[in-house]
Amino acid sequence: MELPSLPERFEEGLERDLFFVAISLAVVLVFVGVNNFTTPDEPMNVGLTEIETNCFGIEAGTCIGLQMRDHTTYNYDNYTDPEPGTENYYRLVESELMLQAYNICESEEVTGMDWTSEASYDNMTGSEWLENENVELLECDKTTFRHLNASK
Repeated sequence: MELPSLPERFEEGLERDLFFVAISLAVVLVFVGVNNFTTPDEPMNVGLTEIETNCFGIEAGTCIGLQMRDHTTYNYDNYTDPEPGTENYYRLVESELMLQAYNICESEEVTGMDWTSEASYDNMTGSEWLENENVELLECDKTTFRHLNASK
């Protein structure tokens, strides 16, 4: 049984069109692969924010699909003044310092952990807080920020 042939107008550029579709798919797959390769796998806690990596596709030891980071911010125990030395206190310290980093890192001269000398919380600079093993802070290039325009 022979399949009916396509009308001539469809047959003309079909091979060329399929070639371009294949090239486009290859480019998209390369970008997805680079994204998955550069997205960290390990979850992270910074301040009141927990960051985890999710796979949108098939998880088969490696992500076959799109790998994206997602974050959730908690207000643990609905506290306002946690007791110094507790886990909640250190998470509050991280949050306050990272909030300052958000603004300090907008300057192009500030890179890496340079911002820690300018930020402070509870009479200690970010550099001093980094010496505490309970406090984890991020470098400027890992600090995501968006320029906000509040004017209407």
